[in-house]
Amino acid sequence: MGMIRKRLKRYFGRLERLKTDSTKTKDKRGKEWTWKQQTDMIKWQGTPLDGSLLRLENPELSALAIECFECILRYCGDMPLTPEMTEVKCVYTVLMHCHKHAMLRDEVFCQLMKQTTNNKSESPESCQRAWRLLSIVAAYFACSESLLPFLTEHLSSAASDRRRICHGTAGVCLANLRKTQRCGGRKNVPSVEEVTAVSAGRSARRQIYRLPGGAERVVNTRCSTVVADVISELCNLIGVTSEAEQQEFSLYCIVQGDAFTMPLAADEYILDVTTELHKAAQPFYLIFCRSVWYHPLKHDASPLYTEVLFNQVAPDYLEGLLLRLGSPSLPPSIIRDMALIAALLHKAADLNHSPSLKEVKFLLPKPVLAMREPRPPQWLALVQTSWGQAANLQVSRAKHRVLQVLSNWPLFGSSFFAVKRITGENEWKEHILALNRGGVYFLDMITHETIQHWPYAEVISTRKVRSEDGDLFLDMKCGNLLQQRVTRLQTEQAHEISRLVRQYINLEQTNVPRN
Repeated sequence: MGMIRKRLKRYFGRLERLKTDSTKTKDKRGKEWTWKQQTDMIKWQGTPLDGSLLRLENPELSALAIECFECILRYCGDMPLTPEMTEVKCVYTVLMHCHKHAMLRDEVFCQLMKQTTNNKSESPESCQRAWRLLSIVAAYFACSESLLPFLTEHLSSAASDRRRICHGTAGVCLANLRKTQRCGGRKNVPSVEEVTAVSAGRSARRQIYRLPGGAERVVNTRCSTVVADVISELCNLIGVTSEAEQQEFSLYCIVQGDAFTMPLAADEYILDVTTELHKAAQPFYLIFCRSVWYHPLKHDASPLYTEVLFNQVAPDYLEGLLLRLGSPSLPPSIIRDMALIAALLHKAADLNHSPSLKEVKFLLPKPVLAMREPRPPQWLALVQTSWGQAANLQVSRAKHRVLQVLSNWPLFGSSFFAVKRITGENEWKEHILALNRGGVYFLDMITHETIQHWPYAEVISTRKVRSEDGDLFLDMKCGNLLQQRVTRLQTEQAHEISRLVRQYINLEQTNVPRN
C-alpha cells in the first residue's frame, strides 16, 4: 500500500506540472488542498466530474471533457446506460471528441488513468473495461510530450505486474501508445462498424491482401495496424526475414477506375485508407509486391516468394521491356536465353508436352515476333531443343529458373514508366524511364537502348510540380557540387518515381560502406 501511495504522489506531482496552474492550490472555500483531496484526484471515482482534470481555456472543451468522463462511467458500468447512450455510442463519442479536438486527448488519457488507478467500483467489470477503453484510445491517438512520461509509467507499471489481472491489457495499451507516438495516430474518423467491434473487444478484422498473380492472403488488421506491419507480416510469409530486404516491398491501393496505383506510406494506418474508400463506395484492393530490387535474388526461396516475383517479372518480359533491340540482330546468348525461358514458361503453365509453333508465339517477347530473324520455325526448333532442360522440373522450380536466367539481364528488376522529357531543343520527347539498382535510365521507346543514365549518387533531388493546366511534372536535379542540371519530366506517376528514387538512395546509403 505504501508503494501505491508513493506512486500516486509521484504521478500527482507530474500531473500538477502538466496542469500548471489548472488545479488550484486552494479549494472553493479558499482552504489549502489536503493530501486526501490530492490523491483522490487521480484515483477512481464513480460519479461525474464537475470540471476537467486539466486546464482547458475553452468552456466548450470543459463541457466536452465532462461529457467524455460520463461516457467512460457508462461504458465501465459505473453509471447506467440509456437508450440514447449505448456502449458503442459512449466509445464513439469519446473518439469523436478526441478526433475533433486535439486538446482533449491528454484530458481523456488522464481520465482513463484515473479510472484505472485504485478502482473500487461495485461493478465487477469497471476496471477491466476502463483498461480496454484506454487501449482503444491509445490505438487511435497520441498524447503530448509532457504527458508521455506520466502515461508510459502508468502503463509500464501495470503491464510488468503479472499479479494484476489487467497486466495483459496494459501491455496492449503500451504497445498501442508507442505505435501512435511513432506514426502519429489515426487521421480519419473511424466507422461505426469499427467502433462497434473494438468496443466489444473484437480488436482485429480479416483484411484481404492480394499478391502479384491474383493470389490472396488474409492478415488480421487492427485499428492500430499500419502499412509497415502488413508488409513485415507478408514478407515473413514469403520467407523474407531480413529487415533491410523487407524495405524493398510495398503495399499499393488500387482503386477501380483509376489509371495508376496509389503507394501507401509505411506509417499510414490501414483502416484510415479502407474506411474512407468504403464511405465513398469505391471498389478497391490492396496489393503487396516488390517495388525495389536492390538485394540479389534468393536461391533458397520458398515457392510463394518465387510466385510473387515471377508474376511481377513475367509480364514485363513478355511485353519486351527487359529486351534491348539496338543491334540489327539479337546476340546468340540472348536468343539461347529466350529459347530456354520459353520452354520454362511452358512448363510453368503446368504443361507437360513439347511446345507447338502456335504456343511458342505466346512464350516470346512481343517485339521478337516482328523480327525477321530467327523465323518462327527456327524459334520452334530452339525452344524444343531447350525443352529437355524444363520438362522434368516442378512448376515452382521452372518459375524460379526463369528468374535466375533473367537476373543476368541488365534491365532485370527495373520499374518502368512512360514519360515525356524536355530536350535541349525545347521539345518533348517520349522515353521509357527505368529505375533499378544501377540508377536512373532513359531508354529509347523502341530499342530500349540507354539514351542517358544517372547513378543515384548523382541524383541530388526530385520535385513534383503541377501546372495551371493540371499537368503533373517531375523536376530531377542531377550532377555534382560543381555542375548540376535539372531535367523536367511530364508524367502522372511523378509521385511514385520520386518515392522509388528516394527508396533506392536510402538503400544505397545504408548498404554501401563509407570511407
